[in-house]
Amino acid sequence: MMGWYGEPFLLNRLKYHIIEAVLEVSSITACMYVSSIQLTPHGLFIRLLCLPLFVVVLKLCWALLLGWGYLRMKRADVPTAIRRMGCLHSRSYWSCSVAMFTCFSCLLMVWHGIIFFLMLCYQHSLRQVVAVRILMSSSLFFVVVNWLFWRDFVGNYKDVEDQGANYLRLHKLELLCKLYKTKVINIIRACEAEVEHGCGARVCTICLEEFAPTEMVAQMQCGHIFHTTCANKWLLEDWRCPFRCPVEEPRDDPKEHVQAWSAEEGEASTSIEATSRTTHDLEVEDA
Repeated sequence: MMGWYGEPFLLNRLKYHIIEAVLEVSSITACMYVSSIQLTPHGLFIRLLCLPLFVVVLKLCWALLLGWGYLRMKRADVPTAIRRMGCLHSRSYWSCSVAMFTCFSCLLMVWHGIIFFLMLCYQHSLRQVVAVRILMSSSLFFVVVNWLFWRDFVGNYKDVEDQGANYLRLHKLELLCKLYKTKVINIIRACEAEVEHGCGARVCTICLEEFAPTEMVAQMQCGHIFHTTCANKWLLEDWRCPFRCPVEEPRDDPKEHVQAWSAEEGEASTSIEATSRTTHDLEVEDA
């Protein structure tokens, strides 16, 4: 859930990466077949094409894995989505994927360029003209395609931390996911909920709608239960239970520690300066 919200750049272009990778695998495979029939030494050309083939297959599998994870989460309800959350859906994984796809494009662009210039200098016979032209056309085409991917990244990619309010909301979403992962908020059936207030097990106090007995609900650390959607929306606006019960954060913010440490250091410095001034005044009076 967090990955594609944090990296919308990759999500919007994922289908193009998949389509391009399928076309490139097909083209490289065809070039390897033509090389084995018409070019000599055919082993040299096949080995030259093995590296881009391996890189493109890796890119295709990676992109399909990202797309499969996205579709599984998109079609799932909130409780199922939270159970399925893993490394594949994390923002760090998607950020790493953006970097790797850009590296793949650069590597393929350079390698196809090398193959193009090798074929340009290749002394071929009339029987080999078709094979040489196929390899040159394929290499030149994918040099341009991979250059466009690289250029798109350079010109349009923006880190989510530069997007102001969106970054704050994403940070809250990350904390909310950790609340579910660390069992600070549990997902249970409404009929199994154990809360102190009798009406709490029958009605969601946020939307004021009754729970179905078998409906999956979110139970806060304090025991109150709500619809999962209602609880998520509420916590994103106010980091407390609707009954004003505190919600334990899964991890402290390092910036808060730094600010607290700086404040304590400032207070200590002020205290030392005051003590020094007092000591100096006493020494003057004694003199």
